[in-house]
Amino acid sequence: MATDTSPGADGAELHAVAHRIEQLLEQLQSSAGARVSSEIEELVRALTDLYGAGLIRTVELAGRWAATSAGTELLDEMAGDELVSSLLVLHDIHPESLQARAGRAVDAAGPDVRKYGGELRLTSVESGVVHVSVTATGTGCGSDPAGITEIVRQGLVDALPDATSIEVDVVEAGPTPVETPIRLSRKRAPAGAGP
Repeated sequence: MATDTSPGADGAELHAVAHRIEQLLEQLQSSAGARVSSEIEELVRALTDLYGAGLIRTVELAGRWAATSAGTELLDEMAGDELVSSLLVLHDIHPESLQARAGRAVDAAGPDVRKYGGELRLTSVESGVVHVSVTATGTGCGSDPAGITEIVRQGLVDALPDATSIEVDVVEAGPTPVETPIRLSRKRAPAGAGP
């Protein structure tokens, strides 16, 4: 069965393709002799280097146009595309810093975290370690701090494969006091009373 790897393929399909590649390599290595296994690894490395060189050249060409709005838009689209972005990270040529990509990943994960009763915030990126905090309000559907933490961690690991680690701090928020609105109005004089 062929897997769609066209530009319109969604993230789940792309992850399935990557998983299938890993499976095929493992199967080939386990069934082949040492010499053939070594040649398979060399072939994969050569293909990866070839595609990496093509990507480097693509980024260089787009960079020449970066002074124009079209060039900036192209680099932004490349950086925002899940497949292209992951390949740029793999070859260490992503035009955005880990800090910028972490910020975008946190923004993207925010709505899911809010569904589970949490608020997500990027606190720092230092030496490849991404620190985020989740404030668990306990008001969402199935609001479990451990569950929220796992959702955040998995989303960020997928978006930031080059991060050394992802540190998630959970902050328990106390119940929000309910404020009763105070109505200010003039007292009405009883009927028949003078001004």
